[in-house]
Amino acid sequence: MSITTYAELQASVASWLNRSDLSAIIPDLITLAETQLNIDLNARSMEARTTLATVAGTETVTLPTDMLDMRRLQVVGTYNQPLSYRSPDEIGIDYAANTSGQPVVFTVIGGQLELGPTPDAVYSLELIYKQRLPALSDTNTSNWLLASWPNAYLYASLLAAMPFLMNDARLATWGQLYQQAVDGINGIDWYSGSTMKVIAR
Repeated sequence: MSITTYAELQASVASWLNRSDLSAIIPDLITLAETQLNIDLNARSMEARTTLATVAGTETVTLPTDMLDMRRLQVVGTYNQPLSYRSPDEIGIDYAANTSGQPVVFTVIGGQLELGPTPDAVYSLELIYKQRLPALSDTNTSNWLLASWPNAYLYASLLAAMPFLMNDARLATWGQLYQQAVDGINGIDWYSGSTMKVIAR
């Protein structure tokens, strides 16, 4: 059985569990699988780039809702200027005088960036971040992980099913297969083992 779409994944989960009465619960199992995959995966395909715009006189900027982790933040211009992280307390102390100008530091509070100093104009911020998996659904029937690594989705879903089915005996089996899939993605996707070198002439 191929596993290339959301419907095929649901059918495969039911088949591997050898159950025909779980159609209502299998979407929940896949959602639980995605939640765990978002925690465990660190794949290049999760990297995303977006541009955020500041508002003059406003120190905060809303972050993407699908952001899991930040990789880099910089002001884009003639010379790109990376922003340095500061804790909320540090920014509160260092910029308590309500100074304004081009931001040079940032912190994260909830779903927002807080910048220091407060932007005095509109600045473009380039954000590179780790992106949450695009959730599968009846309208979003595939994503990069299902297309390339259906085993990760399958084993994560089967692992999520075990507590519901009270089948503790299979937890170790699905857990081991799931971990092998995750390790394979995290290992192969980031480093190919190439020994390519640049040779000066």
